Amino acid sequence: MVTRTEVAKSNCFAGKILYVNLTTGRMWTEPTMAYAERFLGGRGINNWLLYKRVKPWVTPLESANVLIIGAGALVGTLAPCASRLSVDGKSPMTGGVGSSSSCGYFAAELKFAGYDHIVIQGRARNPVYLWIDEDRVRIEDAAHLWGKLVSETVSSIKEERGDDRIGVLAIGPAGENLVRGACIIVDQARAAGRCGLGAVMGAKNLKAIAVRGKGGIGVAEPQRFMEAVDRAWGKLGRSESARRRREWGTLWAAPVCNEIGLFPWKNFQDDYVEADRLKRISPQVYSEQYQVRRLGYMSCPISCSRIYEVKDGPYKGLICEGIEANDLWNFGGRLAIDYPPAILKAHHLCNEYGLDQDNAAGSIAWAFECYEKGLLTEEDTDGLSLEWGNYEVVIELLKKMAYREGFGDLLAEGSKRASEIIGRGSEAFAIHVKGQDSMEPMRACKGWALGCAVSTRGGSHTRGANLAELYSGLPKEVSERIWGIPAVPDRHSYKDKAKLVVYYERLQAIVDSLGICLLCSNWGGPDQLDPEDLAELYSAAVGREITGDDLMLVGERIHNIEKAFNVLHAGFKRQDDYPPLRFIEEPIRSGPARGEILDRAQFDQMLDEYYEIHGWDKEAGWQRKAQLERLGLSEIAVDLERSGKIF
Repeated sequence: MVTRTEVAKSNCFAGKILYVNLTTGRMWTEPTMAYAERFLGGRGINNWLLYKRVKPWVTPLESANVLIIGAGALVGTLAPCASRLSVDGKSPMTGGVGSSSSCGYFAAELKFAGYDHIVIQGRARNPVYLWIDEDRVRIEDAAHLWGKLVSETVSSIKEERGDDRIGVLAIGPAGENLVRGACIIVDQARAAGRCGLGAVMGAKNLKAIAVRGKGGIGVAEPQRFMEAVDRAWGKLGRSESARRRREWGTLWAAPVCNEIGLFPWKNFQDDYVEADRLKRISPQVYSEQYQVRRLGYMSCPISCSRIYEVKDGPYKGLICEGIEANDLWNFGGRLAIDYPPAILKAHHLCNEYGLDQDNAAGSIAWAFECYEKGLLTEEDTDGLSLEWGNYEVVIELLKKMAYREGFGDLLAEGSKRASEIIGRGSEAFAIHVKGQDSMEPMRACKGWALGCAVSTRGGSHTRGANLAELYSGLPKEVSERIWGIPAVPDRHSYKDKAKLVVYYERLQAIVDSLGICLLCSNWGGPDQLDPEDLAELYSAAVGREITGDDLMLVGERIHNIEKAFNVLHAGFKRQDDYPPLRFIEEPIRSGPARGEILDRAQFDQMLDEYYEIHGWDKEAGWQRKAQLERLGLSEIAVDLERSGKIF
């Protein structure tokens, strides 16, 4: 139990970082402001604490790894889209930085309870959950929750506590069974996905964290802050990009991406789906036949999520939150399922089991292609016929993965490890980046490909990949103002794409640290919130002047922390910043982008430019001492120098 100390809430922070050692039961706090100026909050502070508290020789699933939960700096205020929670630890998928983000109510509840971050250390002897009721923090027995699905866990905790407004993040059977791609589910339906952090939580015997806060969050300059809030809400209200998501959610992107060769088909054997087939799982189908209502979280002016219901067929009665564009890519494209209720069911089961759907679909797609090529037979697959589009088999495999049953035990390792285990040439069909399954096609849009390949967390489009290549005809002044280039080159061009990637690496670090939804920033559309908008909100909230350029410098600092963690912990070098070979060796087969491929020589030139902008060595892909010192990261430079991994 921790004793509450009053914190003067004259800025947007709750003021405390809560430490919990599950091995000893010890709890203590330290001031958030010791870190806020350098790292903002959320992902920024999380990754600095991760870097300082986990040594390179620690393996992801041992007790010495830490799990860090952090609410963004602006969460709990009226800043638009400020509801994001960052979760960080050492990744069981890559061995490097494991970093994720989720929306929901949990982040605000955490700050209202008086904490900005939670650092979980050690391992409980038996299953437990952490209960935070403002200054009353307790480690509770969770034997009765172990084995339960996520929704059952959330319902049980709320019933026990007699409060339906409790924020809960939990793992399902996948996390308990240490599935490498297990994720953490926030508030029953929002995934802190990728990186296997659900397995880290399971390895600590931690089933859930529940929090209830009754306090509030202040800002330093209320009038100025509300004026900045009004301008930001107005900007999003006028945004065409925001309007599309308000109307269709993230599903709007499916037909657009398909037409430019950015929609995976059968484990990336192609990046285009026949148009008539795509219509069967189109945004219009979900909107007209399955949507019940729209849904948004705290301070969200867009409400891009949805509640869906299946009213007939084998999944009649299913009600779930979601789905997102990833569901169409993963299940509709990579696994060739064109039955909408089956995609809803797969999405729902991933939430219930606590499976990251990108990783799960990646393993299954690898297995399907191996089966197609004769590398796997029904003797290997527990008698299952792994035929493209067989959604009943996909549903069965999700369960087998979550419980590590039979063939599912192999798939639970992720496609890279699974292919290494069975061999037989199956490695060619494991589509991953840095060991983590990738759901991103990379042949048509060259800047998008670079961002996905260099992503610090591996296999991800939210750590540098850009959406600017989706837009055409942007005025020259817009392109120069945002990205510092005369115009966004053709999506098939390699020119200036490294600049876009570096810009969005820094921006994405900022929005994750402030707790702003990435889709509301100018990543989601050039007419949305930019660094200057965010800087004005933060300056008024914290009472310290900061410019957009200042924020981007913090974003650069955060990115370099993650880069150094990867070098020290996973030994990543230049060769780990390349896309999967399929995208370099096999062109797109059909659609308007037919014939597009990543040219190795031109990708190398783009990668060279990327390293040059960062000030890193081009041959090894390592950082330089002078660059780290410029960013105020001299102690990281010392660590890298000791390991011989710096220039």
